[in-house]
Amino acid sequence: TMRVILLLLTLDVLGVSSMMTDKNLKKKIEGNWRTVYLAASSVEKINEGSPLRTYFRRIECGKRCNRINLYFYIKKGAKCQQFKIVGRRSQDVYYAKYEGSTAFMLKTVNEKILLFDYFNRNRRNDVTRVAGVLAKGRQLTKDEMTEYMNFVEEMGIEDENVQRVMDTDTCPNKIRIR
Repeated sequence: TMRVILLLLTLDVLGVSSMMTDKNLKKKIEGNWRTVYLAASSVEKINEGSPLRTYFRRIECGKRCNRINLYFYIKKGAKCQQFKIVGRRSQDVYYAKYEGSTAFMLKTVNEKILLFDYFNRNRRNDVTRVAGVLAKGRQLTKDEMTEYMNFVEEMGIEDENVQRVMDTDTCPNKIRIR
């Protein structure tokens, strides 16, 4: 846990957390989103068929976004399985149970893209860091791509660990909200 706390403090220094105090947070993050790229400290964790290769569909949040619902699919072979995870906010970080425990942060760039990163600690106590970009559309502009690559670098993840996941997203557009 100490390592995660130190890393979260680093994020704070990098200013990643600044959006969390935003009054229009709900308006900025709620809605339909698609995963375009993911990058991970251990690239095998986001390979096809891996549980951290998440195909996002929707984010919803309660009042002031202290609770957030993430809706996404993962693929097991050709089958898509829908997940809903609930994140609870403590200061600038959301905590959720998924594949062990996960601490994540969100960063808005503009109304069309959202950057996120998280630490996942699995049941074997391996910690994986993931940095992704969600979009309203299927492509990023050159500037948005630069922003994402800078974010990946800030998070200490190698460039070659970036994968375009949009191209393998064959899961339904619709999700069941429950």
